[in-house]
Amino acid sequence: MDAVLISTKGQIVLPVAVRRALGLKPGMRVQVKVEGKRATITPTPAGKPSSLAAVQAVLAYKGPVVSVDDMRVTDYKG
Repeated sequence: MDAVLISTKGQIVLPVAVRRALGLKPGMRVQVKVEGKRATITPTPAGKPSSLAAVQAVLAYKGPVVSVDDMRVTDYKG
């Protein structure tokens, strides 16, 4: 196994052989567990993609209707 250097930010670069063996791709998440004096790295399963309806439900505004004119700040003295 190759030794890797830890950056000042605590980051490491996994060798290509490790990334290939674990099937890791850029942007994937991994879980890191400490077991005694060892750390294990396990790929985290990808979450289920959100549907458009689920995103719209989070963004839905349920308050009173406010006109654009009422939203404008008219006494700003910046």
